[in-house]
Amino acid sequence: MATKTRYANGHARRQVRAWLKAQGLPCHICGMAIDYDLPAGDPMSFEVDEIVPVSKGGSPIDRANVAPAHRICNERRGNKSLAALNGSISPRPRDVGCSTSLSW
Repeated sequence: MATKTRYANGHARRQVRAWLKAQGLPCHICGMAIDYDLPAGDPMSFEVDEIVPVSKGGSPIDRANVAPAHRICNERRGNKSLAALNGSISPRPRDVGCSTSLSW
């Protein structure tokens, strides 16, 4: 069996992404709302997160294995399981554009 990769079937992956985006759900990692209009690359933008990471055998095109996430939450989660996180991930103030100290 061929290795499953995120880009092995681009059309199916785009369909899953569009299906997930159309639902408008909050981030499944931190629980906060996602602004689906933010451009890709913004820390708070929408990304597709695999519940079982592809690196651990999860499918990137199985709708039962994907959930919406903020880019920053997804990045900070990496390929750890949700149970291993123990609710410790949430966007930091600087991720959402808040200044946390004065510039001296």
